[in-house]
Amino acid sequence: MTKPLEQNGHEEPDQTEVDEVNAAPQANSEETAKPAVSDTATSAEKSSDEAEPADERPSTVEEPEETGRPAQRSRRLPLILVAIALVLVLVAGFYMLWTNRSGDDQSAQKPSSKVSTTQVSKGPTGDAKAYKALQAVTVKPSVADDQGGLTVSAKGVGSKKKVADVPTLEIFMDPMCPWCGKVGRVIDPQLQRMISAGQINVTYNFLNFLDSASSDQYSSRVDNALAMVAQEDPDHLPAFAAAIFAADFQPNESSYQAVSDARLADQAVGAGVPRSLADRFAQGTYRPWVDKVNAYAITRKDAKDAKGEFSTPTIMINGKVWDLTAAAKSQGGLEHLDRALLKALGLKSQDVGHQGKMPSIGAQGTAMKAE
Repeated sequence: MTKPLEQNGHEEPDQTEVDEVNAAPQANSEETAKPAVSDTATSAEKSSDEAEPADERPSTVEEPEETGRPAQRSRRLPLILVAIALVLVLVAGFYMLWTNRSGDDQSAQKPSSKVSTTQVSKGPTGDAKAYKALQAVTVKPSVADDQGGLTVSAKGVGSKKKVADVPTLEIFMDPMCPWCGKVGRVIDPQLQRMISAGQINVTYNFLNFLDSASSDQYSSRVDNALAMVAQEDPDHLPAFAAAIFAADFQPNESSYQAVSDARLADQAVGAGVPRSLADRFAQGTYRPWVDKVNAYAITRKDAKDAKGEFSTPTIMINGKVWDLTAAAKSQGGLEHLDRALLKALGLKSQDVGHQGKMPSIGAQGTAMKAE
């Protein structure tokens, strides 16, 4: 599995607000330490202090004067001031703690970070700042959902075109990810047949965190091309998504060899995409949107595994992460992952691609465990 590098997708509390909160108890303490009293009271206290001996050690007992009468000097005022100051400090501390905890924990690469209630509410499952930035992108595919997913079904592309009462697979992948390629080459043929027959919906989340493994931002360029196909030629999105993982096309993550825009366009044309569209991939129409999709997707809590980690590929079935490792192992290896997928969906192999033969788990059921 390929894991993205640690990224800080959190919105930190506004520093001005923090400074004001921290300063509050100090300011109040200083004002309390100088109470407003009458001139008479001040003079009386001053006279009492002048009569006090040089040794000013605190005392809670009455000390006799030379006349033998008990002294009336009181130590209560300093103690009251100290108590008030402590109360103010405690109140300020509880306020800061409440403010920090009022926002939900944001799951990104630093799980201890939190979002303040003064900031935008978080996205459906991920970081608030990253979600807000994703929504703010002006040029993006109109067929994409608000989390950056591209859902394809027998009815076309778009979350509003889902086939009812069938499972939805959500796939997170990076075009450079070697394991994404291995998984894709096994299950993509079955996915395309099931999509065409209206047996499943598939939501693609195309990521680009492996741009760092290439010399020409390969992942971003491929993701942009996929988004353009989803928008303008949706019928060929599943085939093109599979074609980028072809063994003779997907570049090696550890020893990258540049892939030209022309070669990428040719690969798309081979999957059925019109040449007039493929030749426009180099324009990078959706590149800014691709960046924001990646930044948000890797913070999504629902896409993390049992250990709380995000990696690619990740496949979710009806909103729950499917354990690819366990599934492959149950069928004797990764090369049989397609059989594990059909078992998870409750669909017989002989029924794949046949309209009217629907997976037993429907649109709400959890993946069935492979035996």
